[in-house]
Formats: sequence, C-alpha cells, structure tokens
Amino acid sequence: MRENGVARFVFQNLGWIAGSVFLALVVWMAANMANNPVEQREMQNIVVDVQLPDGYVLTRPNTVQRATVIVRAPKDDWDLLLDEDIHLTADLSDIRRPDEYEIELKAEIADPIHGKVVAIRPNTMTFTIDQEAEKRVPVNVVVSNEPPLGYTYPDILCDPTEVVVNGSAERVNQVVQAEARLNLSDERNPILGQSYSLTPINKDGRTVTSISLEPATVSCSVDIQPRTDVIQMRVLPAIIGDPPSGYIFEGYIATPESVGVTGDRSAISDMAGLVYTEPIDLEGQTQTYTAEVQLELPDGVQLVPENQLISVTVTISPVRSSRQFQEVSVELTGLDPTVYRATVLPNAVTVLVVGPEALLPARDDVRVTVDLTGLASGNHLVTPQGVILDQPMPDGMVISVRPEQLSVTIEALDPTPQPTPTITPTSTTEGDRPMPNTTPDALTPTPGSVGWFEARRTPVLSVKH
Repeated sequence: MRENGVARFVFQNLGWIAGSVFLALVVWMAANMANNPVEQREMQNIVVDVQLPDGYVLTRPNTVQRATVIVRAPKDDWDLLLDEDIHLTADLSDIRRPDEYEIELKAEIADPIHGKVVAIRPNTMTFTIDQEAEKRVPVNVVVSNEPPLGYTYPDILCDPTEVVVNGSAERVNQVVQAEARLNLSDERNPILGQSYSLTPINKDGRTVTSISLEPATVSCSVDIQPRTDVIQMRVLPAIIGDPPSGYIFEGYIATPESVGVTGDRSAISDMAGLVYTEPIDLEGQTQTYTAEVQLELPDGVQLVPENQLISVTVTISPVRSSRQFQEVSVELTGLDPTVYRATVLPNAVTVLVVGPEALLPARDDVRVTVDLTGLASGNHLVTPQGVILDQPMPDGMVISVRPEQLSVTIEALDPTPQPTPTITPTSTTEGDRPMPNTTPDALTPTPGSVGWFEARRTPVLSVKH
C-alpha cells in the first residue's frame, strides 16, 4: 500500500518534478556560461589538407594552401586549442579526370575540444590536378666555373647516371635531363665523392618546377691536376714617370695578380716567374685611376687564355703638409648689433691647416667665425669654426682652431632712448613777429654782435628737460 502511495504521488506531481529538473538544468547552464562564456575568435594560416584521388597529383604540389577560420568555443577550451586541432580539408577524392576545380573547404575541431567552426575565409579554393607520372632521365654534368689557371681535369665521374622524375604527367614529360652544376674555380686538388644538387631541365635548357627527383643529389669525383704545359707567372706593372709637384705615387693593384703562359720553355725560364705589363706613365696624373694594359711577352711565349688584358689601379695622392697661423681674429655672426653687444675671449686664436700642399691657403684667406644665432644674454662657451674665404673645403683638408672653445658674453642694449633737451620760449612773438626756437648757447651771444643787441630786447626763456 505504501509503494502504491509513493507511485501515486510521483504520478500526480510528475509535471512539477519535470519542471523542477528543467529549471535546475537551466540554472546550471546559466551559471556555467557565466563562469565559462562562449567566445568567437579568428585563427589564421590554417593549412589546407588536399585529399586527392589515387593516381593523381596537384600540378603545383609544393604550394601550401592556407585559410582563416572563425571558431566559437568556451573560454576554457581556447586555452587548449591549437592550430593542429583545426582539420581544414579540400576533398577532391571523387574526381576522376585532370582539370581545374573549385572546391568548398570543410573544417572540424579535434576531440575533446568543445567548439565549432562557424566560418572559413576563403570558403572555396581552386586546384588543378593531373595524373601522376614518372620516368627516368640521364644526369648531365655542367662545369659552371673552370679550375684555377694552370689546372685541368681529364675526367668527371658521377653516380648515379640516371634519376627518376615524379609529378604531374604534363610536367614530367617536359623533363629531358637532370643537371648537376660544378663550380671548380677554387679547386686545386682532386675531388672525391662530393655531393651536388640536381635540377630538372627541359629541352630549352630551362628549369622545370613542381616535380621531384629521386635521388635529388648526385655524387661526383673530379680528377683535378696541374697542367704541365702552362706555367703561372706573377704580374708586375711597369711604372714610369712621376706625378706633378705636390702629388705622390702610393702604389698599384693588378687584376689578375698572376697569369698562365705556355710556349718556349727556355724563354719562360728566363722570365724568372715575372711578367711585366706595358709601361704605365704617371706624367701629369693627379688622382687615382685604372688602366687596362697588355703584357709584354718574349718571342715564343703565349698567354693562356690569349689576348688577356691586365687591369691596373694606380693610387696617386696629394702631398700633405701644414701651415699654422697665429693671432687670427675671431668674427662673431648671427647676432643683431642693434639689440645685443657681444664680447669674446680670447678674441684671437691659432689656426692649423693640414691638407694637400698645393691647396694650402694663405693667411689672408683664413677666417675664424663663431655663430651666435639663438643665444640669449649671458655667458656662453662656444666652438669656433675655421673656414677658407670664398671657397668650399678641399677634399682631405682639415682646419683646427686652438683653443677649441671660447667664452662669449652677450649683453642686451638699453632699448629706452635718452631724452633730447628742448627749449620752449615764454613768448613766441615780439609784437606781431613770431620768435624762432633757439638753444641755450644762442642765449649768450658775443658782445658787440648783432645777436648781442637783439638779446637785450628778447624776453627771458625757460629750459625744459
């Protein structure tokens, strides 16, 4: 009976119980959302996984496609979410013929992260696919730079001699060989088993991209040996003449510094390891210059390679000297003399000029100035500047002033003008005739003069200051 009563109670209050459970669930969800709200954020540069049908490849397989996704997830899950958790795919697995396709992207979030991708930008991408193909092509060795002068290589051995080209059928069919380029410009000893990268080349000698080579490198051995018929000689420029007075020859640089010669062994032996250039005349030269000249070789001796020119850079500099000038007056500039008065101590300095001897100035051409622009009243330390009158500073010339700093006192002039005394007569007329203004000195005429007689009849004047 008791169990029936409980069942009857539950049955009669089932609506209230369901409503209470629902209300509790709503309250729990609201509280959870308040503590862990859902946030929407942007994740950039997510790599697109391109799913291809068997036997097909992308025509540009090395191009990585990326997109941006908008994700909604609880705040706590954002702390755990990584780029790798976003699986962004472009599904081409159902395609069965080569062509260009525009594919809609799809995205999922890996478990156990709670979230949802709400948008993808861009949401579609274009892919071009082709049937996969491969073939074998020969390895071709190209020496891009020959060994140094006087060295040669009778043979080059590389392994393997063939490689496999893999990629889209269109691009694989373009490849005719795999090229290994060898730079031997610094090699003077045999090379044993050195690895060189391979490049796929088409029939026009251009590189074919977006394919792979297996293997991608080749191992080559090069038997580099000295040439017995070529002797290396050091180049020595033949310098004649002298620069003009006031200039000096400081040296030269020859390019190349050595050359190879071949021919009459007796004549080569007499050269003692040196080969001279044609004469380079320094007469009249006043600056550094470069000349291309030939080498002077004895009969029966030839250059390797022939007709080679030697570039010689000759350095010529002016002879440097110095002059010292004492008690050179200091000139002040940049100050309005109607507003300020400036005093400089010391007002005469010593000037040292160092530079090309032919360009050193005379004393009358040297000036020392101090720019006071922007300085207010008071005492200042200033730096004097040495200049050459009416000409820019020649290259390589330095002017020093001693002392390096001067003391300048700037005073503002009194802007209030002093009053000028004026004389105002107590009467401006004598009878009907106006009386002129006069000065105090005019009130004391010399006795016996006309003014003395007039003064006896002139009213008394008052002087105002």
